[in-house]
Amino acid sequence: MKVTKKSINVAGHQLRCTLMDPEDSIKPRAVCLFTHGQGDHSERYTEVLHPFTKRGIRCIAFDLRGHGQSPGKRGHVGKVSFIDAVIDKGIKMAGNLPYGIAGHSMGGLLTLRHLTLALQGRLALPHFCWVNSVLLSPTHNKPDWFIATAKILAKIHPRFMVKTGATPELCQTPTDGNLIERDPDHPGHQHISIGWGVELIKTASFVKKTLPLMASDIPFLYTQGGTDLICPDQLAQQFISSLKLTNKTYKLFPHMRHETFAEPDHQLIFGTIDHWLDENSHRIYHLP
Repeated sequence: MKVTKKSINVAGHQLRCTLMDPEDSIKPRAVCLFTHGQGDHSERYTEVLHPFTKRGIRCIAFDLRGHGQSPGKRGHVGKVSFIDAVIDKGIKMAGNLPYGIAGHSMGGLLTLRHLTLALQGRLALPHFCWVNSVLLSPTHNKPDWFIATAKILAKIHPRFMVKTGATPELCQTPTDGNLIERDPDHPGHQHISIGWGVELIKTASFVKKTLPLMASDIPFLYTQGGTDLICPDQLAQQFISSLKLTNKTYKLFPHMRHETFAEPDHQLIFGTIDHWLDENSHRIYHLP
């Protein structure tokens, strides 16, 4: 994999973009637009996306506003309409190659929104979709009074910050008593703005109401940890069963937490992705 980092203008904001290209010996055959999780950054996924690049799929991932090395108040992306500008830029960067979409947690939710909009005819249809540990319920375990207060406060002070509660211990199982350290130059954070949180609540409602109405045979993979307390597998299984996608695959890893790709047995999820990509190669590469 060849990794390149660039600063790219998206709707007037200079966002850090991580480009993950196949080695020179492998011809690019498709593009994957990847979206990271809340408080995360794109460069962290260079190793996670190796099943794609080794098959000739170029991966493009932006640090969203307020994340990673992109400017902005930490944890505040703004309005979900800004994500449309990021999507538009990514599709243009894909050029004439077939493109697919992928994302983790918050990024998984935004990826499902992308798929929903595409199936409505509002975006070019992606050729594949992989999501991991999707944030289907941004209000999970939050009391009703907190949610009501957040919606009011979002109108008055959208940049007001709260903690997400997504601690490292909830995200991954310690290996030999230790957690996998994040890059010290990109430590991430556990905060989210009230305004962006409310945008995610609206997005989750839209996806859960609308995507189950759509029929498609797009290759669709949903991976999920069975001990994920941030995005519980019960919600994931209910959602996947509601979908009319005829080429859907749901893979549960019973002993994994939220960040399946950082778990001690992470090779299991990579093996699942490998198999899924090979099984759907004709659709992914748009071959006759």
